[in-house]
Amino acid sequence: MKRRTFISLMSVMAAAGVLTLAGCSSNSGSSAAASGAASSAASTGAADQLAAIQTNGKLVVAPVILLAFAALTKSAQLPFSRWLLGAMVAPTPSSALLHSATMVKAGVYLLIRLAPVMYGTYAGSMVSLVGGFTFLITSMLAITVSDGKAVLAYSTISNLGLIAACAGVGRQETVWAAVLLLIFHAVSKSLLFQTVGAIENATGSRDIESMHGLIARHPRLALTLSIGIAGMFLAPFGMLISKWAALKAFVDSGSIILVLFICFGSATTLFYWTKWVATVLSWNRKDTRQKNTTSGDQWTSLLIHSVLMVLLCFAFPAVSKFVVTPYLAGVYGHASAVLSSDNILIMIIMLVLILVVPMVTMILLRRSHITFEDTYLAGVNTGKQTYFYDAMGDPKHSWITNWYLTDLFGETKLWSPSVVLSTAAILIYTVIALGGAVR
Repeated sequence: MKRRTFISLMSVMAAAGVLTLAGCSSNSGSSAAASGAASSAASTGAADQLAAIQTNGKLVVAPVILLAFAALTKSAQLPFSRWLLGAMVAPTPSSALLHSATMVKAGVYLLIRLAPVMYGTYAGSMVSLVGGFTFLITSMLAITVSDGKAVLAYSTISNLGLIAACAGVGRQETVWAAVLLLIFHAVSKSLLFQTVGAIENATGSRDIESMHGLIARHPRLALTLSIGIAGMFLAPFGMLISKWAALKAFVDSGSIILVLFICFGSATTLFYWTKWVATVLSWNRKDTRQKNTTSGDQWTSLLIHSVLMVLLCFAFPAVSKFVVTPYLAGVYGHASAVLSSDNILIMIIMLVLILVVPMVTMILLRRSHITFEDTYLAGVNTGKQTYFYDAMGDPKHSWITNWYLTDLFGETKLWSPSVVLSTAAILIYTVIALGGAVR
């Protein structure tokens, strides 16, 4: 069983890599030819086909918008998200495959391939609006849950929404961001699902609150979890850089609503990832190292994904140059640079700081003398660290927990209105688009 599980986990990266690279290379022909000269026969042919399609737009409106609708359901966008949330009860290897590289990625992959045709159309407006709306709403909902796999499920839907929004805009910059978001999300989310499964096996719970002090109890699992979370929202990992590129492209496109979606959606994303990683890295003197119960096969997969996550951070410009840019050149007939040399320099500085600052801090802490004092909790500590004496001299228990904001935007507050609004948007845009095509 363990061997089959390991093989399944390895298939995650194989599926993601093959899907992305095959898609990028099929339209661009030879990568060397596309990157060497955007005016080559293959690139010119694809660009001419795209121009012909855009000139005779009415001929492709119906198939494009229906394919886009199917892709939205496949990628679990609102109002079709319930099935993916229900799928989180599956075993962790199945969740890793489902959420990171196979089923849901097929939907956004199709949208990326349709992106050039959707540029400036009702189909593109529908996809970008629903995707951006899903990105924001599911990011907010992720704040309100403490189940680790539920957070990952909402995060999956949210990031797929951002990829869909990028594809719907149809500009070169947004397609560039969409492809890189797809790649980085596949690796990071696979690592996170596997790590949460290993944590549940080791501790008996996948609740975020039970992960307090994980850095002291299971430091290696805490490290892999932190790498996965960092890959989702910290610089210079590709998710953040891709979001920056998407934001710039949304601003250039003049879509104020998409700019608001990505700004507020990114802010809420920062909230739930930060409180999770802060819980994992917080500890007290009661937290002692526990026995490692994670099998060798699991560690092999976790290590491979962790290394890939870090390597992608270093190889980010190379992936852009040799994978994404040839695809864009093949489809659009030319490919403008999205990352400037200044951007790459900033990324290198960020990377150095991320590696150097923790190492220097660790060295300084080891050389310093640390004195532990009893915590003051609005009253004299009883000596148990989580109990204090109140004004009447009675012992009171205190505990630390995260803020989940369920009263502000829990499922009971947001789900039904979100379903109604997203359904209305899809119906309105579909009717308008098909009506124009018939005329």
